[in-house]
Amino acid sequence: MYWKRKLPTLAAASTLLLAGALIVIVERADAADVLLSRGRPATASSSEISTFGPDRAVDGSGTTRWASAEGSDPQWIRVDLGAVVAVNRVKLVWEEAYGSAYRLETSTDGTGWTTVKTVTGENGGTDDHTGLTATGRYLRVYGTARGTAYGYSLWELEVYGPGSVPPDPGGTEFQAENATLSQAAVVTNHTGYTGTGFVDYTNVVGGYVEWSVTASAAGPRSITLRYSNGTTVGRPMTITVNGSAVATGLAFTSTATWDTWADVTITATLTAGANTIRATATTANGGPNVDKLTLGGAGTPSPSPSSSGNGTFVVAAAGDIADQCTASSSSCQHPKTAALVTAMNPAFVITMGDNQYDDARLSDFQNYYDKSWGAFKAKTHPAPGNHETYDPAGSMVGYRSYFGAIAYPQGKSYYSYDQGNWHFIVLDSNTFDQAAQITWLRSDLAATAKGCIAAYWHHPLFSSGEHGNDPVSKPVWQILYDAHADLILNGHDHHYERFGPQNPTAAADPAGMVELLGGMGGAPPYEIVNPQPNSLKRLTGVYGVVKLTFTNTTFGWQLIGTDSAVKDTSPTYTCH
Repeated sequence: MYWKRKLPTLAAASTLLLAGALIVIVERADAADVLLSRGRPATASSSEISTFGPDRAVDGSGTTRWASAEGSDPQWIRVDLGAVVAVNRVKLVWEEAYGSAYRLETSTDGTGWTTVKTVTGENGGTDDHTGLTATGRYLRVYGTARGTAYGYSLWELEVYGPGSVPPDPGGTEFQAENATLSQAAVVTNHTGYTGTGFVDYTNVVGGYVEWSVTASAAGPRSITLRYSNGTTVGRPMTITVNGSAVATGLAFTSTATWDTWADVTITATLTAGANTIRATATTANGGPNVDKLTLGGAGTPSPSPSSSGNGTFVVAAAGDIADQCTASSSSCQHPKTAALVTAMNPAFVITMGDNQYDDARLSDFQNYYDKSWGAFKAKTHPAPGNHETYDPAGSMVGYRSYFGAIAYPQGKSYYSYDQGNWHFIVLDSNTFDQAAQITWLRSDLAATAKGCIAAYWHHPLFSSGEHGNDPVSKPVWQILYDAHADLILNGHDHHYERFGPQNPTAAADPAGMVELLGGMGGAPPYEIVNPQPNSLKRLTGVYGVVKLTFTNTTFGWQLIGTDSAVKDTSPTYTCH
């Protein structure tokens, strides 16, 4: 059956009333049909302008529309229903530019198409095709003849079936060329893209690609952007979801050529229903070329580096992080280092003190740290620094108020936790002179059965920087050395430095511990003033994040700079 819906005239009102029983039967039959296409990914052969993208035809709004390029046939629009389903009805609500002839087609894979119905001689308005018998994951309206001199334009494309709406399978793709663009254009002058083209940003700050996506349920979803960057220049972007930044200065590093494509994945929380995702260029270099956005399924974990069989997991680490500035200042560094953490997608995050400058008040944490590294708060295991003790409200009041049980999981400012075959110990070097923490440390070490041990705190025993060696840490070093610990991480001096294995007296020792000083998280750098024995690498003036890779028996790391380049790579060490 195929019919056009029109408003009843007054003369027909009595007839409709007399046919009330029939009306009820028809409406109940319609009610059994489930709308399958609302908010699903849609693509098209062309769009007149970016604000008339194909997603507008499946957004449920009667005021937004898809419009193809003008003056040429054929043109098409298709919608991904998420799974192979039965289709028994397709409703098209045309704008003035309508299709006078078209085919309704389905496909299980988006490649081979089966004609469900061929339509000719139409005159616009609403075309409601019922009684169809078809299956497919994709439904396509393939226009063969325009009814006007313009293009094809649909207010709404609705696909119905007798079953339930398929769960969101993840992996749904939203082409960049169908998104809303600002200071960017759709081009095809490089190879390797999917869809009908890709987006080339203008080389200015503020250009963006904005997608409209629909989530079947609220919750965390992985968001993957496929991009190319044929230069050595970084092209960072800020990603917002519904107007709120979820990744600031996210790194899009070189892919060597413009024909080589790579993925960057982040995780963000979406609301049930419509969501707006925007990728905005943050430097005068503009953004990279963008091919598409892929949305992970509801409840689908984002790719994790901890999934291999040898217990491998990745940890992001830095100290001396949030200066009193935000991403609105191009010189502000902690939003840029936070973007590196986002790109790493670590199992968890380690901070080695001085998380917030200058006095670590709660308001400062909320105004600065929370705007960048706060994105990882739930999976951060922080350590306090000396600046956390400067809070006028009381020593570490702002730190404890901001992090809460995250920083005090065992009721103290020092604690421990496990991951894989590793035991991690977090210490408060502001109170190394107090017996309670030392007693706890000895007991904690005695209780662990893990094969590898890492510990971190703020003040380093060994440093080539302006603060230099801090003997307050020597008794703790000795306790950890005696327990055959493997790795020490510190901050305090605002530079990067790694040491070879050594003992508490600074003697090179294969049975000793490896110290990593990572005070380059965002605070202004300090100079290297007095190189220490066993110091293998020293860098100052470099902002970045340490990417640590742990297995059941080994560890090593890379320092990643805010330009996304690898600044240093450590050896791979074996646990004692």
